Amino acid sequence: MRQVFKSSALGLLAASFALASCGPIVSFGDEGPADTIYTLRYQGGFADGNGPVVYVDEPTVADGLKGEAVAVALPDNQRSTIGGVRWSAPVSDLTRDYFTRSFGSETDALLVGDGGLDIRAACRLGLKVWELEYVPGERARDDRVSIAIEMSLVRLKDNHLISKTTFSQTPTVAGEGTDAVMAAFNGAMADLSGDAVAWFGARFSQCEAG
Repeated sequence: MRQVFKSSALGLLAASFALASCGPIVSFGDEGPADTIYTLRYQGGFADGNGPVVYVDEPTVADGLKGEAVAVALPDNQRSTIGGVRWSAPVSDLTRDYFTRSFGSETDALLVGDGGLDIRAACRLGLKVWELEYVPGERARDDRVSIAIEMSLVRLKDNHLISKTTFSQTPTVAGEGTDAVMAAFNGAMADLSGDAVAWFGARFSQCEAG
């Protein structure tokens, strides 16, 4: 594999991409340049449905993906992060907000997320983030990102599991540098969300059945 990251005694320290490929850098005092912050945000509209209420549970996140660092998958089961770059919020918050908006915008269901525990809901949408990572290849043109998210839909009045499945996307990165990697994440998430909306849209009516 080409040398994208610096190695250390632990073999897990990431090197920053060239700053010229990043977005604007904000510096505070003498602390040096701040991390470049990227978002993972649904680009569609906002919810206006009047269907069953679905509570989006707090996602569980696989080991190595918690927090705001951008994960990197290396050979031989090694993990790292992209230095000087982070997400705008923890991965669990980003994914919960993303699907609360995308499902609410593209179906008639009413999705509630953070702060919705005291609302009477018909279903619970569970999320497990298995992969959300950059995977460098032997050559730059082989670089890709990998996203895999498991979803479950449970009817609350009888604890019936309506459906459970996993969605994944592994597109290649178009270009080099941090901006290209983060654009690939956003494109992959949009494609994954489209597949997930189709799955959810065909099933959420069962939340009020039984």
